[in-house]
Amino acid sequence: MAGLEVLFASVAPAITCAQDALVCFLHWEVVTHGYCGLGAGDQPGPNDKKSELLPAEWNNNKDLYVLRYESKDGSRKLLVKAVTVENSMIINVLECGSQQVSDLTLNLDDYIDSEHLVDFHRYF
Repeated sequence: MAGLEVLFASVAPAITCAQDALVCFLHWEVVTHGYCGLGAGDQPGPNDKKSELLPAEWNNNKDLYVLRYESKDGSRKLLVKAVTVENSMIINVLECGSQQVSDLTLNLDDYIDSEHLVDFHRYF
């Protein structure tokens, strides 16, 4: 899990709930598969830039997380939405070019230890 601990350390003060922790992990997964983050929200913004870091406003809404990504070679773009429903998250990934969509529903308690959000070695 190279890089996940560094990412966690960069956003640890902003992680306040299990949803934040799961989205942090999802971001790491996308980045380790050849993508860079562009920003938060559905639409491109003037401050968009490719980055391995989560954008500043990544977790403003604990019920709906929206992140945009682009492959390092610029050939593919992804729109990732994570919706909180009770104690689960529904993750929706849209590949913008082909319009293909993938969905995944995860029970937060199965993956995140909410009691230990400040301890990287215990919360996943």
